[in-house]
Amino acid sequence: MRKLAFFFVVASLIAFLAVPAMAGPFSDVPANSWAYKAVQDLAAKGLVIGYGDSTFRGERTATRYEMAMVVARMLDMYEKGQNAQDQKIQLNANDIATLMKLAEEFKSELASLNVRVAALEKKAALDTVNFTGDAQFRLNTASQDYYALSPLKANTYTVTQDIYDYNTSTNGAIIGTVSPSMTNAGNPGLQDTKNDTYMKYRIRLNIAAPVADNISFNGRLVVEKNAGHNTAGGSNNPVIAATSGYMDNSNTLFVDRSYITWTLNPYPITFVLGRLPTMDQGQYYNNMFLDEGIEGGQVIFDMSNFLPSTTVSATWAKFFDDGSITSTQEANGYKDKDVYILNLKTKLFNAFNLEADYGYVDKFAYYGSLYSGANQTGTPGLPVAGATALTTGNNGQYGKYDWWLVLGSWNIYGVDMYLGYEGTSTDMPVLDGSGNISGISSVNGGAWGIGGDMPFLVGTLGTDLWFGNNKWYNPFINNTVSTGYKDYLDFYYLIPVAKNAHLSLVYIYQKGQKPYNTDTTNGYYYTFNPSQANNYNEFEFELNVNF
Repeated sequence: MRKLAFFFVVASLIAFLAVPAMAGPFSDVPANSWAYKAVQDLAAKGLVIGYGDSTFRGERTATRYEMAMVVARMLDMYEKGQNAQDQKIQLNANDIATLMKLAEEFKSELASLNVRVAALEKKAALDTVNFTGDAQFRLNTASQDYYALSPLKANTYTVTQDIYDYNTSTNGAIIGTVSPSMTNAGNPGLQDTKNDTYMKYRIRLNIAAPVADNISFNGRLVVEKNAGHNTAGGSNNPVIAATSGYMDNSNTLFVDRSYITWTLNPYPITFVLGRLPTMDQGQYYNNMFLDEGIEGGQVIFDMSNFLPSTTVSATWAKFFDDGSITSTQEANGYKDKDVYILNLKTKLFNAFNLEADYGYVDKFAYYGSLYSGANQTGTPGLPVAGATALTTGNNGQYGKYDWWLVLGSWNIYGVDMYLGYEGTSTDMPVLDGSGNISGISSVNGGAWGIGGDMPFLVGTLGTDLWFGNNKWYNPFINNTVSTGYKDYLDFYYLIPVAKNAHLSLVYIYQKGQKPYNTDTTNGYYYTFNPSQANNYNEFEFELNVNF
């Protein structure tokens, strides 16, 4: 490579520096030479020095070391310019790309010269908005059966917590309900479902945009549809309002991530605000118990200066109501709900990941006068057969909900594993013989989770197992397992079919909860599984593509 062929590439990058006029520095480059001006500029800026006899020797083939020296001087000038307050050096995206290519070409020589390219890499990152995405196409077939409860008296009722509002289709209410128990195996609500086959597709577009050195924006746009699913319409569940198309036959387009991240340099504190990817910054929602994004804010403290690989975070999240709630509706439970979460993550012995969580919702559910009229008239008294569950009354009270979790994960001989336990405490109403609330009782439950994956043949084989009791209640896992189930099992095999695509073969089994308490005197079953679901089996064939 000739010198003059090379330095015209770098000369195109140096117009951003003001250079004083000077006489020709090299005796072998006359003023009438076609290269005179470019060589003069390079010399004035200190990018080329020449030889001790004041010659440039432009016709001689340059060595890689000589060319690396020119690139090194350019990088040094750019670094100093970026650190200066006036920051006179300005490069556009094409300039940055060219300089980065030169730095990559001569990276070994630059390394031997101990040249840093941090400022250049930072500039390149700030000039880049990254778009990534994924597409999922899933064929499901599922079956479900139910169990009948034993009659307790002439009339038997089920007391539960309802995260759907069937009466007004209004988001914002998580209410206590009482309805007739299904005690006859021939009840239409207990009819088994078989061969529930449907196709689900989902396409997600991710956006990552740096705003400044310490500020960035992330967003994700999702479109999805369930074609042929037996469930009609969307979900009014205020907990999973973001994914209302999950069980919907129509096309659903929504934003499930949109948040700003701001690191308070030089302090080890990061703020996150917007529609968050999860309700805390821990990893456990990927493994067990939590899989919902939510509006809110986080503050994350990096404690690595005191404890290696340790962070502590505090999160405030919000469940919004429908936005047009009357004062009467608000008095009966329709209102925003605030969630507060503390999270600790650390790494022990550089091998064992440990995290702990505590979450609290003060006014999670509303319990008014628990009764139902045959035609939703609000007539006092216990419900009649076939009546829709209804909660009303201005003298009700709220119940809290909180949870805690400890989870460990590790890798042994290429096998990734996790083990955790979650405890939950849910306030539930206690009824007297007339259907009125006689008190509030905290129902404490829990579930173990264990799982992992490992390489197997040409792909990855994995499993997740949760074992809960009848008092365990977690409303934040609706996209994975309904709140009416206590045990969960899946097996999956991931088979790569291309660099950015894989097939998934999945089997899922879920076991329904039984009533956690039975009041034989007044004829009540207390349960978190009002549909009386028993066994659920599902097979999935899935194609995932990243782009």
